[in-house]
Amino acid sequence: MAHRHIEAVMTFKADDQVDNLFTGPVTGFEFIQLVLWGAVLLASALVVTVLIWPGHVAGYNQEGGVIETVSAAGLFAAGLVALWRYRGFCRSYIGLTFLLLAERELEADIYSKDSLPFMLLDSLDVFLDISWVRVALVLIMLGGAIWHGIPTGLRAFKRRNLSLMVFFAAGCVAVIAQLLEEYAGLYSGALSDLMKVRLFVLEETLEMFFSIGILASVLIGWPKTQSNGTTHDQDSRSIADLR
Repeated sequence: MAHRHIEAVMTFKADDQVDNLFTGPVTGFEFIQLVLWGAVLLASALVVTVLIWPGHVAGYNQEGGVIETVSAAGLFAAGLVALWRYRGFCRSYIGLTFLLLAERELEADIYSKDSLPFMLLDSLDVFLDISWVRVALVLIMLGGAIWHGIPTGLRAFKRRNLSLMVFFAAGCVAVIAQLLEEYAGLYSGALSDLMKVRLFVLEETLEMFFSIGILASVLIGWPKTQSNGTTHDQDSRSIADLR
């Protein structure tokens, strides 16, 4: 009789666990996945819109336009978040890289010479043109990538970290945008005006996706460690210590 009671209790717990798999609350990781899938669908719809009606979107892709501003803002925010989350000299290269990419997106010439954005961007351009500043930035970025970026990236790749996957996808988008720019430059004489506009708008849109993807990757970060002391948690804790 006692044996049947124990078996019934175990069966009830097993059924309850199975029900929780389908009726339990959505975890943070699952919520992030849903948001990412929604972002991918929205981005795909925007790309289709750009390909069909490039002329209507071209006005937003000019120098200093909405698309370029969003790209710069995304990279700038990613740089600030990276400097805050990944503190330390060896990890400062992450935030500095994003901030430099953000500065590259904005041109001082599009603003009036008496405006504050022009003075800030022009002063930053002059500062970055100094030889010792360039050498220092190169050393910081190369050193950080060798001592921190490569080992951390390998560990994240082995664990299929979501942040790394988003970062890799954003990098692929940036490569495609660069290839479109090179293609448009090489075959500009053979392309129609409409195709030139289409390629230009698509390139700028993909660069905006790259910036948003980089920001999403930084915000996702490394997975949080669990409270128990299993071997998997110890391995995850070693990654979290790199933050």
